[in-house]
Amino acid sequence: IQDAIKFPDVIHAVKPEPHNEVPQGQSAHNNFWDFVYMHEEATHMYMWAMSDRAIPRSYRMMQAFGVNTFTLINKAGERHFVKFHFTPELGVHSLVWDEALKIAGQDPDFHRKDLWEAIENGAFPKWKFGIQTIPESKEHDFEFDILDATKVWPEDLVPVRYIGELELNRNVDEYFPQTEQVAFCTAHMVPGIAHSDDPLLQGRSFSYFDTQLSRLGINWQELPINRPVCPVMNFNRDGQGRQTITKGTVNYWPNRFEVRPPATLQEGAYPDPPQAVEGIKARTKSAKFREHYNQAQMFYNSLSPPEKTHVASAFAFELDHCDDPIVYERMSQRLADIDLELAQTVAEMVGGTKPTKATRTNHGKKAKHLSQTEVQPDDPTIASRRVAIIIADGFDKVAYDAVKTTLKASGALPFTIGPRRSEVFPAGVEKISGNGVQPEHHLEGMRSTLFDAIFVPGGAASIETLQKSGRAIHWLREAFGHLKAIGATGEAVQFVAKALALPGVELSDNDKTVESYGVVTIANISPDSLRGAVTIAKEGTGFL
Repeated sequence: IQDAIKFPDVIHAVKPEPHNEVPQGQSAHNNFWDFVYMHEEATHMYMWAMSDRAIPRSYRMMQAFGVNTFTLINKAGERHFVKFHFTPELGVHSLVWDEALKIAGQDPDFHRKDLWEAIENGAFPKWKFGIQTIPESKEHDFEFDILDATKVWPEDLVPVRYIGELELNRNVDEYFPQTEQVAFCTAHMVPGIAHSDDPLLQGRSFSYFDTQLSRLGINWQELPINRPVCPVMNFNRDGQGRQTITKGTVNYWPNRFEVRPPATLQEGAYPDPPQAVEGIKARTKSAKFREHYNQAQMFYNSLSPPEKTHVASAFAFELDHCDDPIVYERMSQRLADIDLELAQTVAEMVGGTKPTKATRTNHGKKAKHLSQTEVQPDDPTIASRRVAIIIADGFDKVAYDAVKTTLKASGALPFTIGPRRSEVFPAGVEKISGNGVQPEHHLEGMRSTLFDAIFVPGGAASIETLQKSGRAIHWLREAFGHLKAIGATGEAVQFVAKALALPGVELSDNDKTVESYGVVTIANISPDSLRGAVTIAKEGTGFL
């Protein structure tokens, strides 16, 4: 939305429908898609929402944007418009749709636990902090309005300058006071950052402040998690939840003692330079604010072919859950304003009338970094990635120990998965307590969806057991279907062959490492085969 007055409507539309309180926590229903069809300004947003960015692999692999336009002042006292960016050092990565659906049921806390786990293990998430700035004098130099929150500033036109870093290096000690009571509010800003005339920002600053009043009380800014590090010198007093005890006999300015005068510019007060204002005050939209399709087309044009396929599939899923023909018919036609092939694909899937021509010419423009394939890490790493090691009694402990040790040394998080969570014994040892390995989970207690890769060490008895387990076979098949790396050594190579049963996947039958479709195998191993640190390289030749 562009206007904050629409906040209640957009929230109502995406919430469960009022007659039956269904569905909860999703947008795949009549009212949401009716709302966004009726609000053309939402077109750009729902293209992002239907892309892979909406199903991130991790909070640690998501970009963050300020959305609204703020202002900064340079040392010459000149106002600049600014947008804020946080880009993850790990790059932007997503789940696949089937995987996302399953994780939602298998572990609804997956993302919370992933973030906590990474920090606990020292793999601190980091984001590069960047800004896009436009001098006030160039506000009107673009084909879009830079104050429109439904638009991005294409990086080709306004490059991002990275000026800092955000690192999360400590988990909270207690969730409620340190997280639940956090009060985000666009009216609560540090000196140096100011509001622009972005109409959505203006409304958010009232709305969010009102929200914190009802959630936390008038003194929400005094709660430890919200208050500034430096003392605040003002004459605010009293009210529910007041924390500060202030000495003195006056609580106003000016006062006869000249206590706490306003800071001067020489003392570092924030100057707000004069702003020229002209035009007509009316409840309407400018021509630029009424244009809603150029950036939706630009976003779609910028995606890679697989990403475009996923967008079509996402629309098909969402509209398949709309049972009112008016809704899915309208949306089938609306997509022809963006891309005819997309509209035809979706219409055929959801039962809408298949458009025969584009209703708006696609300008063909693209922009940098709208495809998440262009937002990748400078240095690819396995650190913090979760690797399941599947074993049963009689497993090859040499391969198991070598891979697990190497993964840990490289910052990855290996988890042993067995047929049970009690001890699993390697080949050649007596099955008595202390001689085995204690798995973190058993095969029925976890699923491949919750890991980034799978390794299966050999061992004749272990593989014989796993080959008889439908669940173990399902682990491998599902991981392969979700495009995850699978590694196998020794007898486990034949287990992989049986589980995948795909003639196009090449597997090792000697002492050479073979990689095919993300499946890495070596049939005959030696200690040297599994030595060294993990390296990430195209066309790599070693097992690790």
